[in-house]
Amino acid sequence: MIESDSNDPDIDGPTQNEEYWYCVHTKPREERFADIHLTRQGFETFLPYIRQKKLYRRKLQWITAPMFSRYLFVRVPYLEDLSKIRSTRGVSQIVTFGDTPTSVPVTVIAEVRGHCENDVLTIEDAEFSPGECVEILCGPYQGMTAIFDRDTSNKERVIILLEIMASVARVEVNREILEKER
Repeated sequence: MIESDSNDPDIDGPTQNEEYWYCVHTKPREERFADIHLTRQGFETFLPYIRQKKLYRRKLQWITAPMFSRYLFVRVPYLEDLSKIRSTRGVSQIVTFGDTPTSVPVTVIAEVRGHCENDVLTIEDAEFSPGECVEILCGPYQGMTAIFDRDTSNKERVIILLEIMASVARVEVNREILEKER
């Protein structure tokens, strides 16, 4: 038989002085709306965002969107009535297993927050190694695969090896239009 450490709330269950994070499923594209309304009601919320370059209308642009589409986290004191959360505008439901709302460990929230700055995780341009296969995301070579050769003195541009008409050509392109081949 396994003995539990009485100081571990995940094993022994909640105590009256603790607060728990719950995952809230929102209505489509209403994460921010639900976040605002839950905050107005006095709940602490966490809606992490991810900021990355995406191809949008044939151009690469910085896009910021919720990290977990249609989900946010809310901190609730032990034995707090969860019906206020369920009836909040923008909220669809609290994530449950069976009929029981399931808490998210504080360590998970802390880990995600640790990677974010002001609740936003920014995905920087990828670092490439010589010889690595890359895909070209936009421009005249869009969709083609090339081999990364080297960086240039201008850190925004790189040299790639591209096979064109049965020969290999060295081509200088913007780093941001490349992605590691999947």
